[in-house]
Amino acid sequence: MPQREHEDHETLIFIINGQDYAVPTDFNAPLKVAVQRALQVSGNTGRPADEWEVRDIKGVLLDAQRTPRELRLHNRARVFLSLQVGAGGFGPG
Repeated sequence: MPQREHEDHETLIFIINGQDYAVPTDFNAPLKVAVQRALQVSGNTGRPADEWEVRDIKGVLLDAQRTPRELRLHNRARVFLSLQVGAGGFGPG
């Protein structure tokens, strides 16, 4: 019989292109780990994770190298994941 996930597993809600994706998250690992998982779950695998930025509900840019705990995110916090402005764009001339 498969082992069940812990009931107290922490989760972040990633909002990507207007859709919510609940991603089980280790709050002691860098946020970038959960970002990569969110991109996989949402099917957004065409761009590298470092071309995406994470913002909190207030629009504050979050450092994906820091842990959710360090960023003071709480269980089921909603964060927005979007392509950085200019990511994959064309340079001058």
